[in-house]
Amino acid sequence: MKTIVLYSKAGLATQILLKIEENYLLVDSGDGTLRDLLSLKIDFHNLKGIFLTHGHYDHIGGLYALLGYFRVIERKSEINIYYPRQSRESRSILWSFRKSYKDIPFPIYINELEGGEEIELNHIKIKTYRMKHYAAVGVNRILYPDPAIGYRFFWGGESIAVTGDTAVCPGLISLVQGADLALIDATLTKDEETEELLNKLHLSEEKAKEIGKLAKEYILIHQK
Repeated sequence: MKTIVLYSKAGLATQILLKIEENYLLVDSGDGTLRDLLSLKIDFHNLKGIFLTHGHYDHIGGLYALLGYFRVIERKSEINIYYPRQSRESRSILWSFRKSYKDIPFPIYINELEGGEEIELNHIKIKTYRMKHYAAVGVNRILYPDPAIGYRFFWGGESIAVTGDTAVCPGLISLVQGADLALIDATLTKDEETEELLNKLHLSEEKAKEIGKLAKEYILIHQK
């Protein structure tokens, strides 16, 4: 198992690449994902699944370009794309890509998920957990809850958990508990940390470390 945080900064972009055996799995596809993957010189035909944690632009902004590149290299193998049910932004990007081209040479399989589901991809088992994450603008001005999920990948007796953006919630604890490695949102600075933001928007570094101890190892993402 190999984990590469290609880039992660809240409000700009997040993309995380997992290599499990010969399978590449991408968790989130923020702006610059294609550039970051090209820099690794990976075999794009072995990228089997794209897992979106939620529909905010900094996590899906690079999806269209990535699919466009698949078309240019004449990828033939299918790509599986997963995202939270009712994620309008994710659905719209995929709809737009399909509408733009009649000659897409690779099948796109779209999977809308909720927390509590189990799926399998190339002998890798994936469990989904419901996260809590609100839309916000300005300086952390809270708007409304958006659908968000975290993923836990299981293979060969190991597991890795990726939270995406999340506030403190029961699903977060279940997702991280006992994982061999957990990648955990740690966006809020000490000055920004309030009870409302912790319960609706993001984790602070202190809270993320506390939750990270539920896993064997953890990596903090989104740190400023």
